[in-house]
Amino acid sequence: MSTFGGLSAAYTGLAAARAGIDAVGQNIANVNTEGYTRQRVSQSANGSLAGIGPLDTLFRGGTGVTVDMIQRLGNALLESRVRTASASSGYAEMNSTVMNSLESSLHEPSDVGLAATLHDFWASWQDLANHAGESSSAGVLIEAGRKLAGAVAQGYADAADTFDTTRSQAQGMVTQVNAMATQVAALNDQIRQATAAGQSPNEMLDQRARLTTSLANLTGATVVDRADGSADVLVGGNPLVTGSKTHTLVLTGAMRLEDANSSTVQLEWANRPGDSAALSGGALAAAVAAMGPGTAGSGGSIVSAAESYNALATQIATQVNAIHSTGVTTTGTTNLNFFSFAAGKPAALGLTIVPTDASGIATGAVGAGPLDGSLADKIAGLGTSTTGPDSAWSAFVVRVGIETGKASDQASTASQASASATSKLLSETSVDMDEETTQLITYQHAYQGAARVMTAIDEMLDTLINRTGLVGR
Repeated sequence: MSTFGGLSAAYTGLAAARAGIDAVGQNIANVNTEGYTRQRVSQSANGSLAGIGPLDTLFRGGTGVTVDMIQRLGNALLESRVRTASASSGYAEMNSTVMNSLESSLHEPSDVGLAATLHDFWASWQDLANHAGESSSAGVLIEAGRKLAGAVAQGYADAADTFDTTRSQAQGMVTQVNAMATQVAALNDQIRQATAAGQSPNEMLDQRARLTTSLANLTGATVVDRADGSADVLVGGNPLVTGSKTHTLVLTGAMRLEDANSSTVQLEWANRPGDSAALSGGALAAAVAAMGPGTAGSGGSIVSAAESYNALATQIATQVNAIHSTGVTTTGTTNLNFFSFAAGKPAALGLTIVPTDASGIATGAVGAGPLDGSLADKIAGLGTSTTGPDSAWSAFVVRVGIETGKASDQASTASQASASATSKLLSETSVDMDEETTQLITYQHAYQGAARVMTAIDEMLDTLINRTGLVGR
């Protein structure tokens, strides 16, 4: 290597050390930046140049160092695990939120819950059985009946509120998903261009990683990396993002709880109406599942709860009317119903009381006399029946409680798993100030060393140029 070649090699050392210091500075500047992945300079030694003359092999040496790239120290495997754990956590947390909302609306056990309201209703029948024909006892019963109908309707209304809230949240999540998909597509294009031009796309890769993790949390999305630096995002096995192109999701189906069984709430692809976008996880999947069709005890949790209120209203009316219609009022009227349903409404919302005073309430058996309270006593007995409304309500409360507890446990477990996966990723990719300080000192010494070499060569050149031939003068 020539003297000037040595100077050039030393300069490359200066440049490499400066690049390393810049990378360390970037890391330190972003030590508190969420989602930032630390960077390192990747460098390689330059080989020797082809020599000229008989001594070229003897004096040939390397020509310095080349900075190959500013490497992003990510971990694709751990990033994939974070997305998977985030998808499970998103689903479990949303499911737990819905179940806790349903459970809190039960108000059980309490003095204002349906169990207490049912107890008061049966107690009013028992009191009327002991005071048949008395207007005061009849008035108390009618008020207790109205209170019971109102409590059942309120339960259904609470389920409807949960449905409305969940649907609104789901719509908001769909909007977020589409917006993030657009951002990922734009980043794909920028990353591809930067990579092709030999520029560093590291910060854009960090931004895309944050977006894909958020998409996984909402939809259970998976990511497929491409050789050109872009990444495809798949939802339920179908492409949400392909290179710089996106596919839009839309939320369709019932806008009200009453229509949930006839018009299923589901995600569809905007360019393929009617084609359901089946999600494999994420909060959006849990929200859609909760709003799905159901019956009392099965199906979507919100619709199932609403159908349980409808079933309870129907059971109360059917069992009370079955006994009441066989009795006689104090005025001798028979074949009367105590409950009826308003047309065009769900049973829970349409349950109403027929009698307005004592003359419309049957308390005794036909032919037993106006003061007979045997029939009222029989209706009061429904409160302790193993097949009565109280038993059905108790089973519903227990079922919701069990499902809520299970959902909470799953959410806690999934959250811990997600936190653990994130912690493992951060332990490898986040900035460690002690390590960066060490790297900074290393690059400082490398810079000083390269500068010292340049100084030495400069002195050599000065001697060669300015002092050669001066000996003896």
